[in-house]
Amino acid sequence: MRPEIAFLEELSALDTDLRQIEERLGKYRGEMETLVAEVKAIEARLKTDRESLSTMERARAELATELRQMSQQIEKSRDKLNRSRNERESNAAQRELEELRKLCRDREEEIERLTTAADGAKAAISDAESKHAALTRTIAGTEAGSSGELVTLEAEKKTKTGQRDGIVKKIPNVLYRRYESIRTKRAVAIARLVEGTCRGCHLAIPPMMFQRLRQSGEMDQCPSCRRIIYYMPAQSSDSSAEAAPISTDTRA
Repeated sequence: MRPEIAFLEELSALDTDLRQIEERLGKYRGEMETLVAEVKAIEARLKTDRESLSTMERARAELATELRQMSQQIEKSRDKLNRSRNERESNAAQRELEELRKLCRDREEEIERLTTAADGAKAAISDAESKHAALTRTIAGTEAGSSGELVTLEAEKKTKTGQRDGIVKKIPNVLYRRYESIRTKRAVAIARLVEGTCRGCHLAIPPMMFQRLRQSGEMDQCPSCRRIIYYMPAQSSDSSAEAAPISTDTRA
């Protein structure tokens, strides 16, 4: 077997490992970003709810002040009614008293409405604060639990990247560029031939191509999936694997 094939296989294995490492790193980062986004959303909602509650409480306090003032005016109107000297003064005092009572009822109804709304806002704020505290604890625990794993993954990534750089130097530039071009479309860019079938896409190549690769030990590209393909005689230990080859890429 040509040495370039062995280098490509080693490179492909490293690329698979690096892809899996990146996926795990992405999963950890994605989970953390999701938690942080949830916390920020809750904080924004808390800010809005607290501002609304503050506005409602100010309005309720102002209405309560007005209600007390109107109660005082009602007492004055009652006193005026009691001191009326004629029917005209009595009717005027009575109308004033009824208007003040109506205004008081309106203020009481508005205060009741604001009280109900404020109670709802307080419950929503309490619930959001509980969720915020729980998420904050989750983030702290996730960071603590993931930090060691992240350090390990980053170190493994650095090691394998160094190994990859070393292998790339051993592969001719033209062949490496072809490999990288295929890798933009296929997760795995190289595949072994088994009984004339590409292990990448599980499709048979033309018989004459198979015989040529079998006899020459050269490489070519699969007519179906365009992976780099090569032939290597089956070993006794992997005869079962050749009998039921496993796809190296679901995008065959």
